[in-house]
Amino acid sequence: MDYEVRKGDRIAQLIVERLDDQDWMKVEKLDVTERAEKGFGSSGLGVELKEVQPTICFLQADGNHQFCDPFDINQHLILRKEQVLLSKVIIAKASLRKFEEDFLSSVKEVAMEDENWMRRKEELETLTKEEKELLKQGSISEGLLYYKDRLFIPDNDDLQTLIAKSCHHSKIAGHFGQEKTLEIITRDFYWKRITDWVNDYVRSCTTCQQAKTPRHARFGLPSPLQVPYAAWSSTSVDFITQLTNSAGYTQIMVVLDQFTKMAHFIGLQEN
Repeated sequence: MDYEVRKGDRIAQLIVERLDDQDWMKVEKLDVTERAEKGFGSSGLGVELKEVQPTICFLQADGNHQFCDPFDINQHLILRKEQVLLSKVIIAKASLRKFEEDFLSSVKEVAMEDENWMRRKEELETLTKEEKELLKQGSISEGLLYYKDRLFIPDNDDLQTLIAKSCHHSKIAGHFGQEKTLEIITRDFYWKRITDWVNDYVRSCTTCQQAKTPRHARFGLPSPLQVPYAAWSSTSVDFITQLTNSAGYTQIMVVLDQFTKMAHFIGLQEN
């Protein structure tokens, strides 16, 4: 069965099977063979082993796929770390995942209210029209912004909460911790200060607070403030604001002595 990867598709699962393309021959009896000097495949069957360098393709969510030839294997950053070579394989099953159209429409609608998102989009569109190099690790596709091949989400708490719920509250996720939840979200999404946002979200999760045991040290016993040894050796300051104008003053600064409880009230102007 043929599979077609379109722009915006993301591969969630890929199962491959080895494909033997040699011609099969039916014989009544196998001939006796002797081991030759060149190792496997040199016993007269006419099989010649060759080292083949495959062409490697990195599939991206925005459609900007990267194709690498044998000359790039020692230069490409990803290929230098890990090389996965597939030879003579056939795709048995491919599961693609992509964003729903309704979700992408919601992102575009919310993005119209985010000035920073719109400013970044205009910059990318201008660079694209002028055929200049795009911003570092940024791209634009079908009116949506991508950062490091992840969908750039505008500054909208409702939309970000929707994404966090799907990655943290779902039965598959199972209320993971801060680092794991952040790793799941950043597979497909990105927004500014995402690390702090996710940490606050997981920390405030009601289910996690009720079901998980705290791993930090126990809180210490409350300790009272030290008793002052003399008058005006320890003071506190408080403000009473937004009062009715009286002789040009709308605020009061209260200075309190912690030892004698004597207080001074000082009138202040608004500015």
